[in-house]
Amino acid sequence: MDWTCATAATWLAVPVQDDWPALVAVPVAWVGAAGAHRLYERRHVGPGTEEYHRILRACLAAMAALSALCALVARNDRLVRGVLLAAPTAAVASLLARKAFRALQARHTGLASRPALLVGSAIQCSAMAAILRRERSGLRAVASLEVAGPAAPGAPLTTASGSVPPTPQDPLDPLNVGTLTAHGGPSDAEQVATALEVTGCEVVVLMPGPHLGAAALSGLGWRLAGLGADILVAPFLSEIAPARLAVRRDGGVPLFHVRAPKLSRGSRVPKELGERVMAAIGILLLAPIFLAVSVAILVGDGRPIYFRQTRVGLRGEHFVLYKFRTMSNGAAAAKKELTHLNVNADGLLFKMRRDPRVTKVGAVLRRYSLDELPQLLNVVRGDMALVGPRPPLPEEAAKYSEEVGRRLLVKPGLTGLWQVSGRSDLAWADAVRLDLGYVENWSLGLDAEILLRTGSAVVKGKGAY
Repeated sequence: MDWTCATAATWLAVPVQDDWPALVAVPVAWVGAAGAHRLYERRHVGPGTEEYHRILRACLAAMAALSALCALVARNDRLVRGVLLAAPTAAVASLLARKAFRALQARHTGLASRPALLVGSAIQCSAMAAILRRERSGLRAVASLEVAGPAAPGAPLTTASGSVPPTPQDPLDPLNVGTLTAHGGPSDAEQVATALEVTGCEVVVLMPGPHLGAAALSGLGWRLAGLGADILVAPFLSEIAPARLAVRRDGGVPLFHVRAPKLSRGSRVPKELGERVMAAIGILLLAPIFLAVSVAILVGDGRPIYFRQTRVGLRGEHFVLYKFRTMSNGAAAAKKELTHLNVNADGLLFKMRRDPRVTKVGAVLRRYSLDELPQLLNVVRGDMALVGPRPPLPEEAAKYSEEVGRRLLVKPGLTGLWQVSGRSDLAWADAVRLDLGYVENWSLGLDAEILLRTGSAVVKGKGAY
């Protein structure tokens, strides 16, 4: 794949009549740099952003190698410029190809995912298996090895004893993750190694707890050294983005440094300016759609075309939110009669899967989130952002606890983690968790990732009603 991308990039960037050896030099340099940065190791394909960072470093290495080669043998400046342009072009093409591969992997969950053995308490293993399935990561939980319970700090890993373990794919397990138990006799590391052989897992995921000490981790590392299995430790900092974590040594002891959330207005100036410009451009480009939707509402349901509602924004300030009208007139008065049909009864939101107040045109608009396009005006005005938490109603915000109120420390967004993760299908607790995670871990990179995921979420229409 990378060789093809590099060859195509060279054809585009280098005049073939100038020097055909460039068609060999660039792909060789790019594939060599990619291999040197371990981009072909299975563990670096798919999970997180590590793969993208390695592509960037490989691109810089390939450009350095090609620069040195051009300095020795290049005959003209045009060829040098073409060769140096071909390397980043190949990197971008490779990045897009890997992105497409990830999309294919997400559609077919088992593709390129590594089978993982979860080691921890029953609750921890069940929660981790659910997360891996929901996020469609590069790991696929196929079995769990449950610990017996608390032990002294630093004590070796102790597993539960029991009968013959079920198959790793027990159909009775709602998560499709079988539970393995030890029979006694072998050492703890041996039990994990045996479980790996039985299940065919390539990764061991260790959950935090008093059962996991330095001695247990060291012994397990020595035992699995010859099996080619990776050992991953799930930290208790599961809600902290990797970009906020750094490992430092103090007195010879490795410690996690957790950077504070970026909440100052100064750190968000690039986001503010960039989003306002993008929203203004979006309004101009989408003007035909605005016109078509307005005509459809006018012909199908009459006036008014737009719906205005007071929402709560940054630090509790109220603003008027704009949407295309999707409900019949008098919908607010009919809400009390439909309270018993609320599918979000566990939280503060009111949502119905088949709301009788929604018009025929409105149902189509909601299905593809077209009703939210006028919120681009809110972004231009500075009331909202392109990416952020869901904008709550005043009566919802009035019931927020101190923890949930942290959602108001940033501007609400036209899209966010709540939209790309299921929208109305999400439980209230999950929606809050995603919003608070966004507030704590915000970065321009996270915004870009959410915007890229929004398109597919809108097309699928999951949770849109």
